[in-house]
Amino acid sequence: MARRRRRGTLRRRLTFAFTFVALAAVGLTTWLTLGAVFGAQQELFGFSDAGGSGGTAQQSDGRMMWMWGRTRGDEADVAAPSREAFRRISRTAFLAGLLSFGMAALAASAFTRVLTRPLIALTDGAKRFERGERGIRLRVPAARDEFQGLTLAFNTLVAALERQETWRRNMTADIAHDLRTPLAVLRSEIEAMQDTVVVPDAAALGRLHGEVMRLARLVDDLRMLSSAESGGLTLERREVAVAELLTQSVEGFRGRAERLGVALTVDVADHDLRALVDPDRIGQVIANLLDNALHYAPGGPITVAAERAGGEEAETVRVSVRDHGPGIPDGASERVFERFFRGDSSRTRAVGDDGAAQSGGGSGLGLAIAKAIVEDHGGSIEAANAPQGGAIFTFHLPRA
Repeated sequence: MARRRRRGTLRRRLTFAFTFVALAAVGLTTWLTLGAVFGAQQELFGFSDAGGSGGTAQQSDGRMMWMWGRTRGDEADVAAPSREAFRRISRTAFLAGLLSFGMAALAASAFTRVLTRPLIALTDGAKRFERGERGIRLRVPAARDEFQGLTLAFNTLVAALERQETWRRNMTADIAHDLRTPLAVLRSEIEAMQDTVVVPDAAALGRLHGEVMRLARLVDDLRMLSSAESGGLTLERREVAVAELLTQSVEGFRGRAERLGVALTVDVADHDLRALVDPDRIGQVIANLLDNALHYAPGGPITVAAERAGGEEAETVRVSVRDHGPGIPDGASERVFERFFRGDSSRTRAVGDDGAAQSGGGSGLGLAIAKAIVEDHGGSIEAANAPQGGAIFTFHLPRA
């Protein structure tokens, strides 16, 4: 009962407001109508107290009307029907006003019920979502008005919140998975050393060090991604030569690419092309894209290219990293930049430096970090499949 009272508060207020406006309109109309009738009566049947038998002169709308030969008795005979007619008109006007007021109250009640129905549905939907119910989609009103837009916005918001909740659950599971694997290796190695099953030699210590470094990289990537997405990443922008920046970034992967039999190529036709960026951060973006290409597309050539893009007023530098691997799975072009997203749910596509398959690959944050850094520079990044095969990652940077 209390809920119905709370729900009906706005409806009652709207009903009272509309009814009051209708009452005021009816009252004003009735008052003006009766005033006009009374004025017409006075003009038609009114007499002067100064008159005798000589006659009375009255003026109406600039015209003189002379009434001759009337006496006080004649005035009484004329005024009595006039007063009766005025009373009948008054009663009719008040009855019409009362009837109009009742009809206005009913119409206002029905109108406000229809008007507030979408608001009640939105309130119910929000409370159901608050109680933990998912999959809520409200019926969209047919009328193309503000309530339709509000309902569509509510449905979109609920869908986005559900996606974010699913994403958070998956991210938590992925973090637990990526932490559990190196921790399990560390635990087994250390327990084996404690049981003297494994001799703590240089090889064993090297394995432990590798797992510790893997944990450290995961923690550093999470910290950097959090800083980049929250706007807390410090950028030291300066004008740099794009060809030199790409060459330095590629050289760091030259040895690894040779072990995998991958040819790395830098293609920059305009060696005078310059960009206003933080070279260390953009170098990290290129490194993450190259690391992704070497993991998921081994064996084929990888090309890093740069060129001018955009019009004369908004010219940018377009940098692309193209591989010749299996490409991006259908429908995953946007999701590849999500945290911990991997196109293969089995996590077995990553390939190590020796060409053997690895179980985990990278941290799953490289592309997300690349996207955050590029967007902090005011640019954009996208992924697609090249027409000739393989994946191509392209990002735009402000030109100096």
